[in-house]
Amino acid sequence: MENLDVQSNSMDTSAASRTTSNEELQAEPLLSPAQYESPLLDRLSVADGLYILVIMAAAMIRFVNLDAIPLSPAEASQAFAVWQFAQPNQATLIIESPAYFSLTSVLITLLGSSDTVMRLIPAFFGLGLVLLPWFLRDRLGTLGALVTASFFSVSPLLAVTSRTVGGESIALFALMLIAVAGLKLAQRYSSKWLYVLGAAVGLGLVSAPLIYSGLVTLAAARWTQQKIAPDPSAANRLVRSDWIKATTVGGAVLIAVSTRFFTLPAGIGAVAQLFGSWLDDFQLLGNGQELIEPFLALSRYEAVLLILGIAAIVWAVWRSRPMGTLLTYWLMAALILILLQRGILVNVLIVSLTGYLLLGETTGQLLKNGLSRWSWVAAGVVLFLSALMLVNLARYLRVSLGDSQQLLNIWLALLALAVAAMAVYFFWSIHDRAIIQGSWLGIIILLLLFQWGTAWQLTQISANDPRERWIQQATDDELPVLLDTLEKISQSATNSKYDLELYSAVDSSVLHWYLRDFWQARIEQGLSPGAQYEVIISRADIDQPLLGSDYLGSDFGLIRMGTEQETLSSTPITDALRWWIFHESAAPIAEERIILWVRSDLAYAE
Repeated sequence: MENLDVQSNSMDTSAASRTTSNEELQAEPLLSPAQYESPLLDRLSVADGLYILVIMAAAMIRFVNLDAIPLSPAEASQAFAVWQFAQPNQATLIIESPAYFSLTSVLITLLGSSDTVMRLIPAFFGLGLVLLPWFLRDRLGTLGALVTASFFSVSPLLAVTSRTVGGESIALFALMLIAVAGLKLAQRYSSKWLYVLGAAVGLGLVSAPLIYSGLVTLAAARWTQQKIAPDPSAANRLVRSDWIKATTVGGAVLIAVSTRFFTLPAGIGAVAQLFGSWLDDFQLLGNGQELIEPFLALSRYEAVLLILGIAAIVWAVWRSRPMGTLLTYWLMAALILILLQRGILVNVLIVSLTGYLLLGETTGQLLKNGLSRWSWVAAGVVLFLSALMLVNLARYLRVSLGDSQQLLNIWLALLALAVAAMAVYFFWSIHDRAIIQGSWLGIIILLLLFQWGTAWQLTQISANDPRERWIQQATDDELPVLLDTLEKISQSATNSKYDLELYSAVDSSVLHWYLRDFWQARIEQGLSPGAQYEVIISRADIDQPLLGSDYLGSDFGLIRMGTEQETLSSTPITDALRWWIFHESAAPIAEERIILWVRSDLAYAE
């Protein structure tokens, strides 16, 4: 019996061991958790892939050929101040944007000074702006965030600001980051977003006067929303200790960036000047042209907001969603500020920012339940017919150059409009929601393509053409030719590209910047009679200066300026459309020209 008990116990132990062994096999994975994870590409959704394409498009517009257009006088002034700081005998610095100055001055120690390097910091922050809507997917919806980022990417005004020397691009990034962090904190407390909010405020306050326009309009919108239609999700209230943390982080960022990371204490004073400059922009007196100029620029470059913006506002008011109402109030506040600060074009950027956020919110709500087959059919029909109208309008403008009575293309455009209206009416009775979704989607796709072309034209080709409403003063394309001529003369005369003895009687920030490497260059206002230098630069609109030797002169363009003129034809609307679509105009460009005087012995030697 004892043997049987032993055998039975051994059998029980064996069975238990087998059971344990089986349980361990089932409990322990055959592969490690890292091996179970799918590849990165498998985890990406279609929306993620589309967002990557949007980022690539934004990077292309912002970084390609950054030096294609010479720095404007305003850009050259800030770039020259950054360059001066790196020189051993630096003069008194004029810092217009502490954030731009500090970050770019660090950058040039690594990459050198060039037009491209001077525009890199705005381009990086402009690209960062396109990334931020992805953090608002819970508010805008995935498609809404994608649409907002797409319009941020191809917006002509946001794109050209990202390629312009100065702090405006930094200010827009900081303002958008403040909005994102504030909305996140309104939903749920997070120390991470609290610190981000403080850092964003600190960065914004050292960027440009534009940040005050954004903060004031955002605060006004938030206050109005809480008074009229409070956001029920905004239940979190930060205690005093939380505000102290956020303020500490913001103050640290402000001091670090404004002082060039504690190496330039004078930068603190420049921060206060930003607020003073913003206050100076308020003016109650002025002409009507200054009042309407920002709105004309808005209609020229952000036509999307005129076409779809009203519909988005009506949708937001009708649905009474907290996000939609907040953005509507913010947009209205920005428009009021434009009226109070007459002629300040940069305030239009706030309208672009809020308007595209509102379009994204509307799109997210319209398409949140997905698209049906009829939605895609409607989108295709609307896209095709809208493109047909645009092509025929463009064809009419082209044909009317030779024959203003040729109206065939106008009739075709009207026919396409009638067919589109009939198609929408026909399908409306069957699938009304699908028609709304498809029509909205089709128009958005067409406008994105149109905005891409407009943004590329403005940033890559006509960024120094004062016939563009956004461009007020620019540097002439002939200035790089002048610089190349001076380098060749110097190489021939001194066996060095920059040893030429040069005097400029034209005191211009553009000449200060582009002649910075000529260490013997003197730039002053005016020229003494009998002056003798190897090369002399004088204004072209004055009589020939009395020089001490024989010189040969050649004129070059320096500054391009816009002109106020009467209508050139009896069809101003047609002329405006022809400029928008073909960039053809008979309007003259006012120029400030200079004459390069080269001493005759050097000219003949060269």
